Amino acid sequence: MSKQYGATLAVALILLLIISILAIGSVQVSHMQEKMSANLQDKEMSFRAAESALNAGEGWLLAQTRQPAIAANCQTSPCVRQFYNNTNLSSQTASWWSSNSVAYGSQLRNVATAPRYIIEYLQFVPDSPELGNYKAGGGVHYYRITARGVGANNETVSILQTTVARRF
Repeated sequence: MSKQYGATLAVALILLLIISILAIGSVQVSHMQEKMSANLQDKEMSFRAAESALNAGEGWLLAQTRQPAIAANCQTSPCVRQFYNNTNLSSQTASWWSSNSVAYGSQLRNVATAPRYIIEYLQFVPDSPELGNYKAGGGVHYYRITARGVGANNETVSILQTTVARRF
């Protein structure tokens, strides 16, 4: 009988260890990709919710036949507020948005809370900048609409903003 030193066993165990490390690594990568995919889907959901609210604000403003009055409180229906000077709307909390904006009218599926929007009056620009050289009331009114939407998770937030120029 010849002596055996167990070299085959050692090589097999080393190969098994290498295969196990590769398998664990691929499972971790797969799990990370799954998390990234879910986060991307949630962010896209919040973007779509904010876009829906933005479109609702634009639609309301463009449907007005006369210049809407500037209101102090806009919680019950769409309305126009004075420009928020020195206020970064994207950094405001959800409770601030709840008390200072209007909720989107329709129910959206798969979002934690309804998107909200604010319409702000920016300025009036007359047709002619020369004093006395424009007809009374002729010019463009500028409004800024800002919308906030969340995804399935309240921490996934998208803020969208647009400027609307309107003649009345």
